[in-house]
Amino acid sequence: MRSRLAGVLALGALACAPAAAKTRPAAPAAPASAQQQGAKSPYKKFSELTEGATAREGFFDSYEKDGKLYLAVPAARLGEEFLLTTEIAQGIGARSLFGGTMLNIFEGQVVSIERRGEKAYLLAHPTRFTAEKGSPMEKTVELTFAESVLESSKIESFRDDSALVVDVTDWFVSDLSDIGARMRFAVAPRPGQPGRATLDKSRSYLESVKAFPKNVNIRAKLTFLPGEPVNINSVPDSRYIPVSIFYSFAELPAEPMTPRVADDRMGFFLTARKDFSSTGETFFQRYVNRWRLECGEERAGDLCVPKKPLVYYLDPNIPEEYRPYVMAGVNKWASAFEAAGFKDAIRAEMLPEGADAEDIRYPTLRWNASDQPGYGAIGPSIVDPRTGEILDADILFEANMIQGFRNNWRTVVSPAAAVEAMLGFSETDAAALAAGGEASTFGPTLEAQGALLRTMLVANGEIEPNEAVPSEMVGQAITWVTLHEVGHTLGLRHNFRSSVDTPLDKLQDRSFVEANGVFSSVMEYPSINLAPKGKGAGVYYNTGVGTSDRWVIAYGYTPDAERAKTLARQAAQPGHAFGTDEDAGGPGAMDPMISVFDLGADPLAWGKERAALIASMIPTLPERVLVDDARYGQLTDALQTLLGQYGQAVATSVKYLGGQYTSRDHVGDPDGRPPFAPVPRAKQLEALDFLATSGFGERAFFVPREVFAQLGANRWSHWGQTNTFNGRIDYPMHESVLGAQRTLLMRVTDPFVFARIRDAETKFGTAQVVTIPELMSRLTSAVWSEVTTGGARSIPAQRRDLQRVWLDRVGTLVIGDVERLPADARAVARAELVSLRRRIDARRAAGGFDAYTRAHLAESSDRIEAILDAGLEAK
Repeated sequence: MRSRLAGVLALGALACAPAAAKTRPAAPAAPASAQQQGAKSPYKKFSELTEGATAREGFFDSYEKDGKLYLAVPAARLGEEFLLTTEIAQGIGARSLFGGTMLNIFEGQVVSIERRGEKAYLLAHPTRFTAEKGSPMEKTVELTFAESVLESSKIESFRDDSALVVDVTDWFVSDLSDIGARMRFAVAPRPGQPGRATLDKSRSYLESVKAFPKNVNIRAKLTFLPGEPVNINSVPDSRYIPVSIFYSFAELPAEPMTPRVADDRMGFFLTARKDFSSTGETFFQRYVNRWRLECGEERAGDLCVPKKPLVYYLDPNIPEEYRPYVMAGVNKWASAFEAAGFKDAIRAEMLPEGADAEDIRYPTLRWNASDQPGYGAIGPSIVDPRTGEILDADILFEANMIQGFRNNWRTVVSPAAAVEAMLGFSETDAAALAAGGEASTFGPTLEAQGALLRTMLVANGEIEPNEAVPSEMVGQAITWVTLHEVGHTLGLRHNFRSSVDTPLDKLQDRSFVEANGVFSSVMEYPSINLAPKGKGAGVYYNTGVGTSDRWVIAYGYTPDAERAKTLARQAAQPGHAFGTDEDAGGPGAMDPMISVFDLGADPLAWGKERAALIASMIPTLPERVLVDDARYGQLTDALQTLLGQYGQAVATSVKYLGGQYTSRDHVGDPDGRPPFAPVPRAKQLEALDFLATSGFGERAFFVPREVFAQLGANRWSHWGQTNTFNGRIDYPMHESVLGAQRTLLMRVTDPFVFARIRDAETKFGTAQVVTIPELMSRLTSAVWSEVTTGGARSIPAQRRDLQRVWLDRVGTLVIGDVERLPADARAVARAELVSLRRRIDARRAAGGFDAYTRAHLAESSDRIEAILDAGLEAK
């Protein structure tokens, strides 16, 4: 999840310590005489206003009466800054409206209540722009960046202590949280395009109010009316879509935490501000997000015992059988904090009886259920935007993910979507990163990995075909997922490079992986660690923190800021690999060592090994799945899952082509590496051969006829289920496999791939890379092998479909308006078409194949001629 800052700027940034929460001069309260004037006063008598009300003392005192909520704001606290956070308290279990998910992850709003005349206003303050207190630039910043007025309300009364009393009901029975923007996508008639949704206040109301010493929480039930008819299975009546919003007014620390300046070599989420009094190379201040952890007086050898350890509380809604694994996932972070200098810094406990998960003093882990799984597990936190101090965390686990891992053949992810999940980077992902969040979710992939594990266990005779994955293996997955999500709430970003810290031949070495990790950071998105045939099983997922985790936590949490600077310079040391979301996905990603869903120091060798393992399982899949009284549809589900896993294994090859190894090292770091280094040509050729053979070759994605013939349908047809695959009852094998191959082809012929090949030729020399002509020629040979190699033979349907996709893509490169496509790539693509047409025409003349093949080759030749003619006219 993310962080960055250069050493010179770090000194300047620390010199500007953050100011304490500001309190603006309060407007004077109404004089007592005015309050005592009865009918002449514009204010109601406090005793009458609150008679029969439910009074709650807390961070702000409140009074609830007749469906209205009154907030008491002492005069001395007018202008006092505090935090406003929002989350979905209860969603619809689908369409990105999931209960417990935060709406303003990390960056809560700093707000205050201020009085102007007879009204009170809720103001949001700009926190991203600042200047050193007392400096001339402070006044410039105040002049430039204004507050937003979020809400207002008439002052109803005054308490005896002069606290003004405000009716804030309409503040919360509103779209203050901006949930309406998300709702518009939830009701969209077409995916990706917002629909219309209107808040119906007549069907909306306050649900509950809770007061605690450091926060007051208000929950409102909102009803939205869709602009067009929509059918949502999880909503009782889709004409009225409910969502409950949870608002929290929370205390900001009176004494801001001393921030830890961020460094771009370390994998932390960060809080970024612009300090206009900075004289460094940029106005940006960047702080890591972290909890306040300070040494107490007690020591344990060389380690200090914290004044206040981090305690995470398990909600009782977590199933009892899973609690030990969740506890372990929290407690095993303790060793990482020992690297930072703390003893017993973190632990898990059950939420005490009478305590409330909504109390900001209790970071929690909770179970959740969704109709349509949305995130698998999520670990958001609330941060002080002045310093990066983490103030609260609420981790959620979807029950669907664990059930799917344990006892399900089916995954909702198609093979094409599985490949795209490994290589892609959507606009949604980019928006999440820009907002300070992260890109992808792991839930569907974890379920698919559980199905793969179950298939292997059945094949090895370790479980019966109708048995679930054993509890201890499920527990290992839960422990790792907990480690991962707790890591996010400690401030850590994803680390998709950490898997390369483990040598391929050590993956099944139990003693090695238990000490160092299957991957060096639990913040990885790994594949499940399955032993190849003939090798003993090791550890499936990390059972504790890895070497990279210890290094990063030491940097962020050591009390010694100078030691942190030294640690940051250890990025090149073994066990410290780091690469995150923006390094891993999308056409711009070029480092094959930074990927999701792979393992080992040689991802290509691992991918070849995993693809071979899955290919060996497919022919005998029926005997592993189709036990007595089983549904034939289970075989279909299992096969689709394996095809997706196979596609991901093959996809490890793509970033090697024109690839470069990247580094975050700074100049002079010990064993420092250059920012970019070419993937050796021999490795690129190996990757190209793997992709051509296992992705586009005649045996790629091969499913024997005997298996295909036994694929059954899903015969359940009711809400929440579908008995078709995009309208077909039988499994659309050609369409499914072709989707995965199309995705691979699009990724390997993306303009960015061609561009980086050309740049690499210039930067490193042509002899160091696989050139565009070599890449295109090998792809053509693989896709059109029936034409380019061997004697005359008929071309099967699956291959004909792939060849048409190839023609579509190469034709687009030649005559399409492909943004940022290098001209050399267009010229090479045209040359490939010229050469292929000559070969097709020669093969047609030889004859010796069926009617399908004759028609296909004739059409292909004509299409190529049309493309070439159009290309000449266009260019």
